[in-house]
Amino acid sequence: MPEHPTSAPSLAPENWGGWLRVLWFLGHLPGHQGLILISSLGPLMFLLMKRRRRIALRNLERCFPDQDEAWRQAILKGCFGSLARMICEAEEVGKGVLLVTSHMTSLEIGGALICRHAWVVGLYRPLNNPVAEWYQTRGRLRYAEAMISKRDPRAAVRFLQKGGVLWYAPDQDFGASQSVFAPFFGIQTATLLATHRLPKITDCAVVPMFPRFDPEAKHYHVYLLPAFTDFPSDDPMADLTRVNALMEEQARQAPEQYWWIHRRFKTRPVGEEPFYSEG
Repeated sequence: MPEHPTSAPSLAPENWGGWLRVLWFLGHLPGHQGLILISSLGPLMFLLMKRRRRIALRNLERCFPDQDEAWRQAILKGCFGSLARMICEAEEVGKGVLLVTSHMTSLEIGGALICRHAWVVGLYRPLNNPVAEWYQTRGRLRYAEAMISKRDPRAAVRFLQKGGVLWYAPDQDFGASQSVFAPFFGIQTATLLATHRLPKITDCAVVPMFPRFDPEAKHYHVYLLPAFTDFPSDDPMADLTRVNALMEEQARQAPEQYWWIHRRFKTRPVGEEPFYSEG
């Protein structure tokens, strides 16, 4: 397993921005106090995160064209409320398991809950900011056995071949070189090939896992769905279309909890106009 730094980054000026973005106190408050604070933090994030707000609104306009503006604005505000809440919060078949999830705002809580019942390692993208990277990895190692960088695919393959459970959220845009275009909300979307390649190489099972927050009961739930059958096939496009369809179905069940602030549709097919007005 890879080694991760245990000491905090320095307080050098180049790290100040990262330290300012780390809201230490929210991660250590009792749950009820955290919920009280985030009731005002969500609206504040909505007001201050203007660029992310524009990205999220553009995503909602294209993914839910049949909904009116009032509905999209309500989901948009709910999304930022979910982001604020996020701040404070099979082995028996003899194969490795690729535990595929999506970027719901309760992703970290879902990971912590599933790690109570299985020896799980996370596959993740290292952050460029050293403070944010240290804080993110330190937090995840409180519940995950280890973290593997997506820049080290051989480590992920070895772990799955040994029968490990690898937690992976592939619904991000890392460019055309690592992806094929498959539909997501009716939009051709750069979809990572790793979800097809890892089981192809390792013969691991692919098990969908989706966390969700119940706002009425104020409980988190983790839904483990049956492993994909006849997966992977010899057709990566068909496989990734199938994965995207499941992720879309889950996002529609709680649209305010999906990670709309990510530029999911940044990479476009050749000749297609940019999806977002900004660079």
